[in-house]
Amino acid sequence: MTSRRRIALAFATAVVGAGLAVAPTASAAPAQSVQNVHAAAFYCGWYDGNALTKAGQTGAAAVARIKEVQCLINANTSYPTYLDPDGKFGTLTYNAVTSVQRHAGISDDGQVGSVTWSKLRAGVWW
Repeated sequence: MTSRRRIALAFATAVVGAGLAVAPTASAAPAQSVQNVHAAAFYCGWYDGNALTKAGQTGAAAVARIKEVQCLINANTSYPTYLDPDGKFGTLTYNAVTSVQRHAGISDDGQVGSVTWSKLRAGVWW
């Protein structure tokens, strides 16, 4: 075997070995049911509180909260439609919030209060 082939084989082996070592931790988390939620709260990076968030709110703080809601719905629920995290609490976001609330077994008022925040961060899977 030539030196180039040995080097290429060693490199390929290292790359594949590194990929196998990383693969189990990089795989997606298994689907969770409403009863079986994540142990740690999920956080997208926009907002980490639990202030009431609803349609019609404006200002930088409201935009950050709405982006967090949209991101949490995309990343931590089974809601089938992707929400653009644009910070606008429009019809698509309202419908997503009420759907998640229904699947979580809480009041589906379309407002994200402390109970809805905790469900979004824990994960709602159906």
